[in-house]
Amino acid sequence: MYRNLPKSVYSLAIVNFINGFGNFTFPFLTLFLTLKLGYSAAEAGAFSMLSMTMYVPGSLISSKLADKMSRKTIMVVTQTLFSLSFLACGILYSHIEWIPYILIIGLIFDGASDPARQALHTDHTNFKNRQEAFSLFYLSYNIGFGFGPAIAGLLFTSYPRWLFLGSGIIGLLATTIVGFTIHDKRPDHDMLKDSVKKNQTDKAVEGNVFKALLSRPKLFSYIIINGIFFFCVSIVLFSLPLFASYLFKDSGPTIYGFMMSSNAVTVVLITPFFVKLSKQKNTLTIIILSFILYLLGFNLLAIASTILIFVLSVITFSLGEALHATNNDYFIANHTPMGHRARFSTLISIIQGSGYAIGPLVGGQLLEIFSFKEVYAIVSIIIIICIFSLIYVRHTYIRDNEPILPKIEKTEEEQLELS
Repeated sequence: MYRNLPKSVYSLAIVNFINGFGNFTFPFLTLFLTLKLGYSAAEAGAFSMLSMTMYVPGSLISSKLADKMSRKTIMVVTQTLFSLSFLACGILYSHIEWIPYILIIGLIFDGASDPARQALHTDHTNFKNRQEAFSLFYLSYNIGFGFGPAIAGLLFTSYPRWLFLGSGIIGLLATTIVGFTIHDKRPDHDMLKDSVKKNQTDKAVEGNVFKALLSRPKLFSYIIINGIFFFCVSIVLFSLPLFASYLFKDSGPTIYGFMMSSNAVTVVLITPFFVKLSKQKNTLTIIILSFILYLLGFNLLAIASTILIFVLSVITFSLGEALHATNNDYFIANHTPMGHRARFSTLISIIQGSGYAIGPLVGGQLLEIFSFKEVYAIVSIIIIICIFSLIYVRHTYIRDNEPILPKIEKTEEEQLELS
Protein backbone atom coordinates (compact mmCIF):
# COMPACT_ATOMS: atom_id res chain seq x y z
CA MET A 1 0.00 0.00 0.00
CA TYR A 2 2.77 2.44 0.89
CA ARG A 3 5.19 1.32 -1.82
CA ASN A 4 6.16 3.40 -4.86
CA LEU A 5 5.25 6.73 -3.29
CA PRO A 6 7.43 9.78 -4.10
CA LYS A 7 10.61 10.06 -2.03
CA SER A 8 9.44 13.40 -0.67
CA VAL A 9 6.37 11.69 0.81
CA TYR A 10 8.60 9.34 2.80
CA SER A 11 10.68 12.29 4.01
CA LEU A 12 7.56 14.13 5.14
CA ALA A 13 6.39 10.95 6.88
CA ILE A 14 9.69 10.74 8.79
CA VAL A 15 9.25 14.36 9.84
CA ASN A 16 5.74 13.54 11.07
CA PHE A 17 7.10 10.59 13.06
CA ILE A 18 9.67 12.81 14.75
CA ASN A 19 7.10 15.50 15.51
CA GLY A 20 4.76 12.90 16.99
CA PHE A 21 7.53 11.47 19.14
CA GLY A 22 8.46 14.95 20.36
CA ASN A 23 4.93 15.98 21.31
CA PHE A 24 5.65 15.86 25.03
CA THR A 25 4.06 19.09 26.18
CA PHE A 26 0.55 19.59 24.86
CA PRO A 27 -1.00 16.25 25.94
CA PHE A 28 0.00 17.26 29.48
CA LEU A 29 -0.76 20.98 29.28
CA THR A 30 -3.97 20.71 31.31
CA LEU A 31 -2.23 18.74 34.06
CA PHE A 32 0.73 21.14 34.00
CA LEU A 33 -1.56 24.12 34.49
CA THR A 34 -3.66 22.51 37.23
CA LEU A 35 -1.06 20.50 39.16
CA LYS A 36 2.09 22.59 38.68
CA LEU A 37 0.64 26.11 38.48
CA GLY A 38 -2.53 25.65 40.53
CA TYR A 39 -5.05 26.64 37.85
CA SER A 40 -8.69 25.64 38.32
CA ALA A 41 -10.39 23.57 35.62
CA ALA A 42 -12.13 26.71 34.32
CA GLU A 43 -8.86 28.69 34.27
CA ALA A 44 -7.05 25.86 32.49
CA GLY A 45 -9.87 25.70 29.95
CA ALA A 46 -9.67 29.44 29.33
CA PHE A 47 -5.90 29.21 28.81
CA SER A 48 -6.31 26.27 26.45
CA MET A 49 -8.78 28.28 24.38
CA LEU A 50 -6.41 31.26 24.34
CA SER A 51 -3.51 29.04 23.27
CA MET A 52 -5.53 27.61 20.38
CA THR A 53 -6.66 31.03 19.18
CA MET A 54 -3.00 32.05 18.91
CA TYR A 55 -2.81 29.82 15.84
CA VAL A 56 -5.05 32.26 13.98
CA PRO A 57 -2.82 35.35 13.54
CA GLY A 58 0.14 33.25 12.42
CA SER A 59 -2.00 31.25 10.00
CA LEU A 60 -3.57 34.35 8.47
CA ILE A 61 -0.20 35.96 7.85
CA SER A 62 1.52 32.90 6.40
CA SER A 63 -1.34 31.47 4.32
CA LYS A 64 -1.31 34.25 1.75
CA LEU A 65 2.49 34.08 1.58
CA ALA A 66 2.48 30.29 1.22
CA ASP A 67 0.35 30.50 -1.95
CA LYS A 68 2.77 33.02 -3.45
CA MET A 69 6.27 32.03 -2.27
CA SER A 70 8.33 29.13 -0.93
CA ARG A 71 6.24 26.96 1.37
CA LYS A 72 9.31 25.11 2.53
CA THR A 73 11.04 28.31 3.67
CA ILE A 74 7.98 29.44 5.60
CA MET A 75 7.69 26.06 7.32
CA VAL A 76 11.39 25.88 8.25
CA VAL A 77 11.54 29.41 9.68
CA THR A 78 8.32 29.21 11.69
CA GLN A 79 8.94 25.70 13.02
CA THR A 80 12.43 26.70 14.12
CA LEU A 81 11.02 29.62 16.10
CA PHE A 82 8.35 27.35 17.60
CA SER A 83 10.99 24.83 18.71
CA LEU A 84 13.12 27.59 20.21
CA SER A 85 10.14 28.66 22.33
CA PHE A 86 10.08 25.17 23.88
CA LEU A 87 13.78 25.37 24.61
CA ALA A 88 13.21 28.74 26.27
CA CYS A 89 10.55 27.17 28.52
CA GLY A 90 12.97 24.45 29.57
CA ILE A 91 15.89 26.80 30.17
CA LEU A 92 13.72 29.22 32.17
CA TYR A 93 11.85 26.50 34.08
CA SER A 94 12.96 27.97 37.42
CA HIS A 95 10.64 30.86 36.51
CA ILE A 96 7.74 28.48 35.96
CA GLU A 97 5.15 31.26 35.96
CA TRP A 98 6.63 32.57 32.68
CA ILE A 99 6.04 29.34 30.77
CA PRO A 100 2.39 29.90 29.75
CA TYR A 101 3.30 33.25 28.19
CA ILE A 102 6.26 31.80 26.29
CA LEU A 103 4.04 29.02 24.97
CA ILE A 104 1.48 31.57 23.78
CA ILE A 105 4.16 33.33 21.73
CA GLY A 106 5.46 30.03 20.36
CA LEU A 107 2.01 28.95 19.22
CA ILE A 108 1.83 31.95 16.89
CA PHE A 109 4.78 30.45 14.99
CA ASP A 110 3.23 26.98 15.04
CA GLY A 111 0.07 28.44 13.55
CA ALA A 112 2.15 30.13 10.86
CA SER A 113 3.71 26.82 9.86
CA ASP A 114 0.43 24.91 9.44
CA PRO A 115 -0.74 26.37 6.08
CA ALA A 116 2.67 25.76 4.51
CA ARG A 117 2.89 22.24 5.96
CA GLN A 118 -0.59 21.23 4.77
CA ALA A 119 0.01 22.73 1.32
CA LEU A 120 3.32 20.86 1.05
CA HIS A 121 1.54 17.60 1.85
CA THR A 122 -0.98 18.22 -0.93
CA ASP A 123 1.63 19.48 -3.42
CA HIS A 124 3.71 16.33 -3.06
CA THR A 125 0.75 14.03 -3.76
CA ASN A 126 -1.79 13.58 -6.54
CA PHE A 127 -5.29 12.12 -6.85
CA LYS A 128 -3.93 8.63 -7.40
CA ASN A 129 -1.69 8.41 -4.32
CA ARG A 130 -3.14 11.07 -2.01
CA GLN A 131 -5.18 8.85 0.27
CA GLU A 132 -2.27 6.43 0.81
CA ALA A 133 0.15 9.32 1.36
CA PHE A 134 -2.12 11.16 3.80
CA SER A 135 -2.73 7.96 5.75
CA LEU A 136 1.05 7.42 5.87
CA PHE A 137 1.51 10.95 7.26
CA TYR A 138 -1.11 10.23 9.90
CA LEU A 139 0.27 6.76 10.63
CA SER A 140 3.86 7.94 11.01
CA TYR A 141 2.83 10.74 13.38
CA ASN A 142 0.94 8.28 15.56
CA ILE A 143 3.79 5.78 15.64
CA GLY A 144 5.91 8.56 17.10
CA PHE A 145 3.08 9.68 19.34
CA GLY A 146 2.82 6.12 20.64
CA PHE A 147 6.14 6.63 22.42
CA GLY A 148 6.02 10.34 23.21
CA PRO A 149 3.22 10.60 25.81
CA ALA A 150 4.37 7.46 27.62
CA ILE A 151 7.81 9.03 28.07
CA ALA A 152 6.24 12.39 28.89
CA GLY A 153 4.08 10.81 31.58
CA LEU A 154 7.24 9.70 33.37
CA LEU A 155 9.00 13.03 32.81
CA PHE A 156 6.01 14.99 34.10
CA THR A 157 6.47 13.78 37.66
CA SER A 158 10.25 13.61 37.99
CA TYR A 159 11.82 15.75 35.25
CA PRO A 160 9.19 18.30 34.10
CA ARG A 161 11.83 20.61 32.63
CA TRP A 162 12.57 17.96 30.00
CA LEU A 163 9.00 18.05 28.71
CA PHE A 164 9.98 21.35 27.12
CA LEU A 165 13.64 20.72 26.36
CA GLY A 166 12.80 17.40 24.70
CA SER A 167 10.06 18.94 22.54
CA GLY A 168 12.39 21.74 21.44
CA ILE A 169 15.35 19.53 20.53
CA ILE A 170 13.23 17.00 18.64
CA GLY A 171 11.38 19.80 16.83
CA LEU A 172 14.67 21.25 15.58
CA LEU A 173 15.68 17.80 14.30
CA ALA A 174 12.45 17.50 12.29
CA THR A 175 12.89 20.99 10.86
CA THR A 176 16.44 20.18 9.77
CA ILE A 177 15.20 17.18 7.79
CA VAL A 178 12.64 19.36 6.00
CA GLY A 179 15.35 21.88 5.15
CA PHE A 180 17.64 19.30 3.54
CA THR A 181 15.25 16.79 1.93
CA ILE A 182 12.06 18.58 0.81
CA HIS A 183 11.71 20.84 -2.25
CA ASP A 184 8.86 23.15 -3.20
CA LYS A 185 6.27 21.76 -5.60
CA ARG A 186 3.77 24.60 -5.77
CA PRO A 187 1.43 24.52 -8.83
CA ASP A 188 2.57 26.99 -11.49
CA HIS A 189 0.40 29.35 -13.55
CA ASP A 190 -0.01 26.91 -16.45
CA MET A 191 -1.21 24.10 -14.17
CA LEU A 192 -3.77 26.40 -12.53
CA LYS A 193 -5.02 27.65 -15.90
CA ASP A 194 -5.31 24.13 -17.31
CA SER A 195 -7.17 22.81 -14.26
CA VAL A 196 -10.00 25.32 -14.79
CA LYS A 197 -10.87 23.55 -18.06
CA LYS A 198 -11.28 20.18 -16.35
CA ASN A 199 -14.15 18.86 -14.29
CA GLN A 200 -11.96 17.86 -11.37
CA THR A 201 -12.93 18.40 -7.75
CA ASP A 202 -9.82 20.51 -7.05
CA LYS A 203 -9.88 22.67 -10.17
CA ALA A 204 -8.66 26.22 -9.67
CA VAL A 205 -11.08 29.14 -9.33
CA GLU A 206 -10.58 32.85 -9.74
CA GLY A 207 -11.10 35.30 -6.89
CA ASN A 208 -10.30 35.40 -3.19
CA VAL A 209 -10.51 32.54 -0.73
CA PHE A 210 -14.05 33.39 0.40
CA LYS A 211 -15.33 33.25 -3.18
CA ALA A 212 -13.52 29.95 -3.63
CA LEU A 213 -15.13 28.49 -0.51
CA LEU A 214 -18.62 29.74 -1.40
CA SER A 215 -18.23 28.10 -4.81
CA ARG A 216 -18.32 24.81 -2.90
CA PRO A 217 -21.38 25.11 -0.59
CA LYS A 218 -21.52 21.42 0.28
CA LEU A 219 -17.88 21.46 1.34
CA PHE A 220 -18.62 24.57 3.40
CA SER A 221 -21.49 22.76 5.15
CA TYR A 222 -19.21 19.80 5.82
CA ILE A 223 -16.59 22.08 7.37
CA ILE A 224 -19.16 23.72 9.68
CA ILE A 225 -20.40 20.31 10.86
CA ASN A 226 -16.80 19.26 11.45
CA GLY A 227 -16.21 22.42 13.48
CA ILE A 228 -19.11 21.55 15.79
CA PHE A 229 -17.88 17.96 16.00
CA PHE A 230 -14.34 19.10 16.90
CA PHE A 231 -15.89 21.30 19.60
CA CYS A 232 -17.30 18.15 21.20
CA VAL A 233 -14.07 16.19 20.82
CA SER A 234 -12.11 19.09 22.32
CA ILE A 235 -14.30 19.13 25.43
CA VAL A 236 -13.70 15.43 26.02
CA LEU A 237 -9.96 15.55 25.32
CA PHE A 238 -9.62 18.55 27.65
CA SER A 239 -11.44 16.69 30.41
CA LEU A 240 -9.66 13.36 29.88
CA PRO A 241 -6.51 14.01 31.99
CA LEU A 242 -8.67 15.58 34.71
CA PHE A 243 -11.00 12.56 34.62
CA ALA A 244 -8.00 10.21 34.83
CA SER A 245 -6.72 12.05 37.91
CA TYR A 246 -10.24 12.00 39.39
CA LEU A 247 -10.57 8.24 38.86
CA PHE A 248 -7.03 7.08 39.61
CA LYS A 249 -5.76 9.82 41.96
CA ASP A 250 -1.95 10.15 42.04
CA SER A 251 -1.54 7.51 39.33
CA GLY A 252 -3.72 9.56 36.98
CA PRO A 253 -0.95 11.36 35.01
CA THR A 254 0.99 8.15 34.38
CA ILE A 255 -2.14 6.20 33.42
CA TYR A 256 -3.26 9.05 31.17
CA GLY A 257 0.11 9.01 29.40
CA PHE A 258 -0.19 5.31 28.68
CA MET A 259 -3.81 5.78 27.59
CA MET A 260 -2.64 8.29 24.99
CA SER A 261 -0.03 5.78 23.88
CA SER A 262 -2.75 3.14 23.56
CA ASN A 263 -4.60 5.63 21.37
CA ALA A 264 -1.56 5.87 19.11
CA VAL A 265 -0.99 2.09 19.04
CA THR A 266 -4.63 1.53 18.07
CA VAL A 267 -4.54 3.90 15.12
CA VAL A 268 -1.18 2.52 13.97
CA LEU A 269 -2.52 -1.03 13.87
CA ILE A 270 -5.86 -0.21 12.28
CA THR A 271 -5.05 2.60 9.81
CA PRO A 272 -3.81 0.39 6.90
CA PHE A 273 -6.98 -1.69 7.11
CA PHE A 274 -9.13 1.44 7.21
CA VAL A 275 -7.41 2.85 4.12
CA LYS A 276 -8.32 -0.31 2.18
CA LEU A 277 -11.88 -0.08 3.49
CA SER A 278 -12.11 3.57 2.47
CA LYS A 279 -11.11 2.72 -1.10
CA GLN A 280 -14.27 0.64 -1.40
CA LYS A 281 -16.72 3.06 0.23
CA ASN A 282 -18.05 6.59 -0.16
CA THR A 283 -15.74 8.94 1.77
CA LEU A 284 -18.57 10.70 3.62
CA THR A 285 -20.03 7.33 4.62
CA ILE A 286 -16.72 6.46 6.28
CA ILE A 287 -16.62 9.82 8.07
CA ILE A 288 -20.17 9.28 9.37
CA LEU A 289 -19.03 5.91 10.74
CA SER A 290 -16.11 7.68 12.45
CA PHE A 291 -18.56 10.02 14.22
CA ILE A 292 -20.52 6.99 15.44
CA LEU A 293 -17.36 5.36 16.87
CA TYR A 294 -16.47 8.58 18.68
CA LEU A 295 -20.00 8.62 20.10
CA LEU A 296 -19.68 5.04 21.36
CA GLY A 297 -16.27 5.77 22.89
CA PHE A 298 -17.49 8.84 24.73
CA ASN A 299 -20.50 6.94 26.09
CA LEU A 300 -18.18 4.25 27.41
CA LEU A 301 -16.19 7.00 29.09
CA ALA A 302 -19.37 8.15 30.84
CA ILE A 303 -19.67 4.77 32.59
CA ALA A 304 -15.93 4.23 33.18
CA SER A 305 -14.99 3.29 36.73
CA THR A 306 -12.04 0.97 36.10
CA ILE A 307 -8.88 1.08 34.00
CA LEU A 308 -10.32 -1.62 31.70
CA ILE A 309 -13.38 0.42 30.70
CA PHE A 310 -11.24 3.55 30.45
CA VAL A 311 -8.90 1.77 28.03
CA LEU A 312 -11.82 0.31 26.06
CA SER A 313 -13.29 3.79 25.69
CA VAL A 314 -10.01 5.23 24.43
CA ILE A 315 -9.58 2.38 21.94
CA THR A 316 -13.14 2.84 20.63
CA PHE A 317 -12.86 6.55 19.92
CA SER A 318 -9.34 5.94 18.62
CA LEU A 319 -10.92 3.78 15.91
CA GLY A 320 -13.15 6.73 15.09
CA GLU A 321 -10.13 9.00 15.02
CA ALA A 322 -8.32 6.72 12.57
CA LEU A 323 -11.32 6.57 10.23
CA HIS A 324 -11.82 10.33 10.39
CA ALA A 325 -8.17 11.24 9.97
CA THR A 326 -7.62 9.02 6.93
CA ASN A 327 -10.65 10.47 5.14
CA ASN A 328 -11.18 14.04 6.37
CA ASP A 329 -7.98 15.60 5.01
CA TYR A 330 -8.28 13.49 1.86
CA PHE A 331 -11.84 14.69 1.23
CA ILE A 332 -10.99 18.35 1.89
CA ALA A 333 -7.76 18.30 -0.15
CA ASN A 334 -9.53 16.82 -3.16
CA HIS A 335 -12.18 19.57 -3.04
CA THR A 336 -9.77 22.47 -2.46
CA PRO A 337 -8.97 24.71 -5.47
CA MET A 338 -5.29 24.06 -6.20
CA GLY A 339 -4.47 27.77 -6.41
CA HIS A 340 -5.82 28.38 -2.90
CA ARG A 341 -4.35 25.44 -0.99
CA ALA A 342 -2.56 27.34 1.78
CA ARG A 343 -5.32 29.94 2.18
CA PHE A 344 -8.00 27.24 2.16
CA SER A 345 -6.04 25.32 4.77
CA THR A 346 -5.99 28.39 6.99
CA LEU A 347 -9.66 29.25 6.55
CA ILE A 348 -10.70 25.65 7.20
CA SER A 349 -8.41 25.48 10.23
CA ILE A 350 -9.98 28.65 11.61
CA ILE A 351 -13.55 27.42 11.07
CA GLN A 352 -12.94 23.91 12.38
CA GLY A 353 -10.37 25.07 14.91
CA SER A 354 -12.81 27.58 16.41
CA GLY A 355 -14.85 24.69 17.71
CA TYR A 356 -11.71 23.01 18.98
CA ALA A 357 -10.54 26.23 20.66
CA ILE A 358 -13.84 27.01 22.37
CA GLY A 359 -14.17 23.44 23.65
CA PRO A 360 -11.76 23.69 26.61
CA LEU A 361 -13.30 26.99 27.78
CA VAL A 362 -16.82 25.56 27.66
CA GLY A 363 -15.61 22.25 29.07
CA GLY A 364 -13.95 23.95 32.02
CA GLN A 365 -17.12 25.91 32.76
CA LEU A 366 -19.31 22.81 32.43
CA LEU A 367 -17.10 20.87 34.84
CA GLU A 368 -17.65 23.61 37.42
CA ILE A 369 -21.39 22.85 37.23
CA PHE A 370 -21.81 19.23 36.10
CA SER A 371 -20.11 15.91 36.74
CA PHE A 372 -17.83 14.30 34.16
CA LYS A 373 -20.57 11.85 33.19
CA GLU A 374 -23.14 14.61 32.68
CA VAL A 375 -20.72 16.54 30.47
CA TYR A 376 -20.14 13.44 28.32
CA ALA A 377 -23.92 13.02 27.98
CA ILE A 378 -24.26 16.61 26.70
CA VAL A 379 -21.44 16.01 24.21
CA SER A 380 -23.11 12.83 22.97
CA ILE A 381 -26.35 14.65 22.14
CA ILE A 382 -24.49 17.23 20.04
CA ILE A 383 -22.58 14.51 18.17
CA ILE A 384 -25.85 12.76 17.31
CA ILE A 385 -27.06 16.00 15.71
CA CYS A 386 -23.79 16.20 13.75
CA ILE A 387 -24.24 12.64 12.49
CA PHE A 388 -27.69 13.34 11.05
CA SER A 389 -26.49 16.63 9.55
CA LEU A 390 -23.63 14.87 7.78
CA ILE A 391 -26.01 12.20 6.49
CA TYR A 392 -27.99 15.02 4.86
CA VAL A 393 -24.85 16.52 3.27
CA ARG A 394 -24.01 13.11 1.82
CA HIS A 395 -27.56 12.89 0.47
CA THR A 396 -27.19 16.27 -1.31
CA TYR A 397 -24.04 15.09 -3.10
CA ILE A 398 -25.88 12.02 -4.35
CA ARG A 399 -29.05 13.98 -5.18
CA ASP A 400 -27.18 16.57 -7.24
CA ASN A 401 -25.01 13.92 -8.90
CA GLU A 402 -21.81 15.64 -7.75
CA PRO A 403 -18.62 13.58 -7.36
CA ILE A 404 -17.46 12.95 -3.80
CA LEU A 405 -14.30 11.24 -5.02
CA PRO A 406 -12.16 12.66 -7.84
CA LYS A 407 -11.97 11.07 -11.27
CA ILE A 408 -8.50 9.79 -12.09
CA GLU A 409 -7.57 10.86 -15.58
CA LYS A 410 -4.38 9.78 -17.25
CA THR A 411 -3.53 13.27 -18.46
CA GLU A 412 -4.03 14.67 -14.99
CA GLU A 413 -1.79 12.03 -13.49
CA GLU A 414 0.92 12.80 -15.98
CA GLN A 415 0.65 16.51 -15.35
CA LEU A 416 0.85 16.09 -11.60
CA GLU A 417 3.46 13.34 -11.67
CA LEU A 418 5.82 13.83 -8.75
CA SER A 419 9.45 12.89 -8.76
